[in-house]
Amino acid sequence: MQLQELLEVAGLLASNARWLANEQPSLDEQSIVDYWVASRCRFDRWGYDLRTYAKAAEKSDSRPLTPRLYRLASEIEVSEVLARTLAALGYAHDTAAGRQDTAPITTNILAGHRDITKRLNGLIANRDDTAFRDVVRFRDLRSKLRSLTDELVACYLPFAQVAPFAHDPRQVVKHGQRAASRVARGGESADWSTLRGTIATFRNLCNEYGPNNEENHRVAAAAMGFFAPELFDSYGLLRSTWLRRLERVEGETSVLLDEWMATEVSANPQPVNRIAEL
Repeated sequence: MQLQELLEVAGLLASNARWLANEQPSLDEQSIVDYWVASRCRFDRWGYDLRTYAKAAEKSDSRPLTPRLYRLASEIEVSEVLARTLAALGYAHDTAAGRQDTAPITTNILAGHRDITKRLNGLIANRDDTAFRDVVRFRDLRSKLRSLTDELVACYLPFAQVAPFAHDPRQVVKHGQRAASRVARGGESADWSTLRGTIATFRNLCNEYGPNNEENHRVAAAAMGFFAPELFDSYGLLRSTWLRRLERVEGETSVLLDEWMATEVSANPQPVNRIAEL
């Protein structure tokens, strides 16, 4: 899968923040386990690649930013966008549910990402002058990805204090205020349209396949598993939040009516027909 598709998964998770964090009773346990396993396997691959590049740099005076190293660096940075979004989701869901089921796992994976990113930064910083343009291009991509991350994480701010999972808490607060306003008026349905437009700007920047394409696919599949199966239609597409909320309200209304009718019946017992008894 193209790296941009990882951003699209993160965007879907963020645009459905209210449902995932506050209204979906639970997150699929198997998907959480799959996410942890796939992420740890990818960490192993990244660690091996970074060690290989570091050893090669020690043996040579020439340290260019090769195309494969650039793809690896882009893959790591893009993947961190999804990792931070999932960490915010896990924390917000656990906060709403009053338990600690998902956040410890998603936060642990994010900590692993931070460690990998730190090692990557050291490797990128030691490139020689021949890599100047590529390094500038990579840093520009990283800056844009971090801005996107803050916008995605902020979608969960109305439900929990998720600012620590972002890069710039000030930006998260600014985006979070707008997210809270949308939640208050029930306008989150526009989130995906807005985020999709932002993510589309990365089409030419992240249109390649990462070096660890299979692991990326497994991580993305596990992340999509955080959505309950009933949220998808018969074509495998996510149903709109408006329809889901309408169905839920209809179901709750039916239950309330049934309870009210039962209360009315018990409060007004039918008179006994004495003649019939005789």
